[in-house]
Amino acid sequence: MAAVRSRLQAQRSSPLLRRFDVRRDLDTVMDFQYEVYESNFPGFRVDESFRKEYRRDMRRAARDPGEMLYVLEQDGCACGFIWVAMMTTLVDPRVGYIKNVYVAPHLRGQGEAERLMQAAEEWVRENGATKVMLDASVVNERAVEFYRKVGYEVERVRMVRELE
Repeated sequence: MAAVRSRLQAQRSSPLLRRFDVRRDLDTVMDFQYEVYESNFPGFRVDESFRKEYRRDMRRAARDPGEMLYVLEQDGCACGFIWVAMMTTLVDPRVGYIKNVYVAPHLRGQGEAERLMQAAEEWVRENGATKVMLDASVVNERAVEFYRKVGYEVERVRMVRELE
């Protein structure tokens, strides 16, 4: 079975990294959000209201010079993406913020997430920031480990207490 899977993966072309195109990519990137949100926020369900608002936000971001979306495309299909924006915080006048990142399961562990992160970081540098931040859910241990591996460090901790 592993040999068949390896042969199938070998037949696929290497993913192309390119800018997000609303017409070509929006529906596929929206479909990624089921896994992104439902696996990182236990109990959350992507519903029609969420999809409508997220679609609106992505369309706006695609036109905003302070935001950038990149897509990984393989054999004509989007198979990953990253969304980064410039922002201001209380202590940083100009910082990049990675809003969302996704890589299709068949490409995980092959360096594609790192390619997306590098593209986002380069865009942040080109836009005058020397720091980039992101939020990660502790339930997604693989993502947290990946971010540490590529040089991200914990700067803040969000703590939550459920009230009865």
